[in-house]
Amino acid sequence: MERIEIRRGDTLQLGVVLTDQNGETFTPAPGQQLMLSVGIAGSPMFTVPVVDGVAGIRHEDTKSISPGEYRFDVRLYDADKTLVATPIYGEFAVLEVVNDDI
Repeated sequence: MERIEIRRGDTLQLGVVLTDQNGETFTPAPGQQLMLSVGIAGSPMFTVPVVDGVAGIRHEDTKSISPGEYRFDVRLYDADKTLVATPIYGEFAVLEVVNDDI
């Protein structure tokens, strides 16, 4: 299981690399999309696309999340938004900040 830590309100360019059973880099087929979701079971707090191997988490995605332990997953969807697979999942920790005013 993977673990991601981020300070509340921070941004993160998270590299997402998938490999197939032969260890080769996996590239989604045309029309397929990888999506990273963060939240609790059945209730995502935010979802961002994985574009060219990067999930861009913005300040706006994390600034209002209470510090604590959450879950994340990366899912592969077909063009019609049918779930194909959930190849990555794990813990997502939002850490406290000292000064929200800066």
